[in-house]
Parts: sequence; structure tokens; C-alpha cells
Amino acid sequence: MAKRAVLYLRSSKDRHDVSVESQRRELQRYVSSCGDILVDEFIDKVESAKTANRPAFQDMMAEVKSKQCRFTIIYCYDTSRFSRRMYDAQLYKHLLKKNDIELVFLKLPKSDPLMDSVLESLMEIFDEFHSQKSKMDGLRGMRENVQQGWRAGGRAPVGYCLEKTVVGSRDGEPVTKSKLIPDPKSFYLIKEYLKGVVNGIARMHLVRELGIDIPKTSLIYIEEGALTYAGHTVWNRHNECVDGKYKGGNRYRDRKDWVIQRDTHEAMISDEEAEAILSKREEERASRKRRRISIYLLTGIVTCRCGANFIGEGGYYRCQKRCGNRGIKKDTLEQIFIEMLFQNLFSPENIEAVKNSIEKKSRKSASKKITKEEELRKKLKSIEKEINGIVDLIQKVKHKRSLLTKLDSLEEERVVIESQMDKVDRSSVPLAINVNSKDIICFMENYKKTFHQINIERKKSMLNNCVGSAILDGNLLIITPKYEVITGMKSSSKAVEKVIR
Repeated sequence: MAKRAVLYLRSSKDRHDVSVESQRRELQRYVSSCGDILVDEFIDKVESAKTANRPAFQDMMAEVKSKQCRFTIIYCYDTSRFSRRMYDAQLYKHLLKKNDIELVFLKLPKSDPLMDSVLESLMEIFDEFHSQKSKMDGLRGMRENVQQGWRAGGRAPVGYCLEKTVVGSRDGEPVTKSKLIPDPKSFYLIKEYLKGVVNGIARMHLVRELGIDIPKTSLIYIEEGALTYAGHTVWNRHNECVDGKYKGGNRYRDRKDWVIQRDTHEAMISDEEAEAILSKREEERASRKRRRISIYLLTGIVTCRCGANFIGEGGYYRCQKRCGNRGIKKDTLEQIFIEMLFQNLFSPENIEAVKNSIEKKSRKSASKKITKEEELRKKLKSIEKEINGIVDLIQKVKHKRSLLTKLDSLEEERVVIESQMDKVDRSSVPLAINVNSKDIICFMENYKKTFHQINIERKKSMLNNCVGSAILDGNLLIITPKYEVITGMKSSSKAVEKVIR
């Protein structure tokens, strides 16, 4: 009786590998000779069999597990098409057997049924050995490339681009290797960013000042690659990634395992600056590990009359120095504290003060004569003047090399400034505005709603931003708010008091 069959076809990056078309032709002939009916094909092109995370392979296995499975037999060219990892191979073979799906390999030597499982296991062992050997050969080649000053592959980091050089040919095709060269559009921009990080300037402030349109995660990755930006090629920094997860749960290997080839391309920063950035990143990681999530919202925010912090302990807030000031129940203090804060925020006097502050600031912004675009124009004009001066000087001197180098540098800086000018929205010139009190109330209501929806760590951050001081003196709670972060404006905030019964 004819069986409903599918083909699983896979090709790898290996140029000597069997092509999908060749596999298809041989398997179709074989299926026809067996008298089976071919209903579909699952094809993974240029996919590694070292992992089961292959799109077509996973689609095929999903159908195997479904009640609407269209086939009862899978034809595969050889065992390495199915998987190069023995554990994965046995796992998925068990799944097929459980669902009464037969698996046939075209290139598996024919034997009696008692020997089939033994031969399959041997073939899988050889496949895994071949895979590991190919991997080691590839890594050895990458290491040699790095030690010769070439890149080991991959995209250029932000601020650089790849300069490819033909170093030979293979099977009539050119073989190229690459090095990093400055990207005129972003080199000086990233250089300024890294210099700012070294000087302790906050990331988001640098992003706003430099007009950088890069996600925060990418900025962190740039900082992690500080040695690359110091002019060195770094290889073997990342841990092996299997099925989307890094081995050991860490993205980076220990530094002793890195391969660093020094001075392979133009640097943005010095070695000392690179080490300072890496140290800062290490401190940030250590700080995140040390941070403990507390259930006490007001720890570090409310202080005692003696000057010590109130801390959470056993469901109560108590003075850290045990000065004799009364303790108070956690839920009671937190409820009263938040009610006092938001009542003050929504008071008519505060809303009017915020409204006046916004209007005052908008009038001040509208009266400024120098906008961001005008500042860039002035800088551009200065650079062009300097360029013209060098061009005139080149015609008069005999030795021009240093002048030409300076000219190239100025030209690249000019390109960066022009790029920044393109990002400046000319329609965003600040205009004086009139603010409606209802809009302010609506904004504050949204702020309050957000506060009650977020986790305790974010609540603490919000309270730190809008509380100037909070003192518990016996039964008297005194809060001095500050609403600059909420409103973006400086407004005079009077202390509010409440007696806690």
C-alpha cells in the first residue's frame, strides 16, 4: 500500500555540501521506486544541523505532533541532513516513533533490521565528529585571521565600515578579507559619545546633545566593545550561543580567553579610556546583582527627626538608629504618604503654579535667538573657513602631507555636522503657548494612574523624583514635594503636614 511521504532537504554553508536540488532529484526517484506518494517538501537552505532550531524542520515536527498530519513517512538524504547532534537525533526519532511516522535515509547502508539502529547510531557519531571538527577548523582559521590583523567576520561596529581586500581565489571565486575603516557619517559622532561616557555624562544626555538615533541596548553594546574603539581587533569575546541561549548564561567569556590583536585600525579613544568604560560597565553589572527588591516602598525616602532613615522591619517602619521615635505600620504610613503627595499635587495652587511655569518657560524659549540649527550653522561656517585656509596654504607650501591629513579630518567633521543638521526639525522652533488647566490635571491623573500600576522599584524611583524631603517626627509627617520631574518645570513647593493617629 502506498504511503504518504514528505522530503526533508537541508543544505549548509559548506561549499562542498550536497545541494538541495541534488538531494531532491535523488529522493524523488527513490520515493517513486518505492511506490509512495509525495505530498510535500520541507526545505532548510544554508542552515546548520548542529541545532534543531531550523524553520522548516520545526514546521515538519509541529505537523508530526498535530492531528492533521498529512504524511506517514519522511525521506531524508542522509543522517547529517536530519541532525549532527546525536542527542537531538535520538530525541526527534523518539517523537516520530511515538506518532507512527517512519524515517528513511537514502544514503544509509542497507542491513538487516537488527543492525539498523546500530548503524544509525554509528553514522550519527561520525556526523557529530565531523561537525565538531569543522567547527574547530573554522575557529582556527578565524584566530589566524585575527592574528594577521584581519577581521574574523561579522558586521562592522557602529562608527566603522568594512574595507575588503582580495587575498586570493577559490574555485574561481575571489577570497576577500576585511579591516575596519572610519565611517565618515558616524565616526566622530560615536567618538564624542565615548568621550562623554568616560567623563561621566549620562547616556540619555549624550543622545540628546549629539542627536544620536541609536537604541539604549546598542549604546551599551558599543561601550562593551570599548577595546575595538581603541583600535584593537577583539575575538572570542562572546560565549557560544545554542538555540538562542548563551552557554553558562553569560554573553561574554572571561577576559583571559579573549584574543586581542592590537592597533589594527584607527582608534577613537585611548587604551586608558577604553579600560575606564569597561570598568564602568563592570560596576553597573555588579550593582544590578547586589540590588535587592524590598517590599518597603518608603525605605530611604522617609527620615526620622534624628536624621537617620526609617527602614522596614517586621511589617513596621522604624528609625534605623532606634532613637526612640515611634514605629508605624507599613501599610498605614504608605497609604497616608501617597494620599498626602497626590492631594498636594492636585491642589489648585499647585496646578496654577505649574501652568504659570510652563507658560513662562515657553515664552523664554520662544525669545531665544540661537537655536540648535543656528549653532550647527556657526560651527559649519567655522570649519569651512578653516578648510578654505588650508586649501590656500597647500598651494604655497612644498610638504603637503600633514595639511592633507588635517583637511581630510575637517571634511569628515563637516559631514557629521551636516548629518546632524538634517536631523534638526526646522518646524520645531519653540513658540509661546497658553496652557489649559484641564490639560495639566489630565496629565497628573495619568501620572497617578501609572504610579498605581507599576512595580515597587519603579514606584520608588518616581517617589525619589517628586519628594524633596519627608520627615516623621513622632505623630507628625512632614513632606516637601518637588515636581520638576513630573512637570518639567521648577515650581515652589510648600511642605505639607499631617498628624498620624
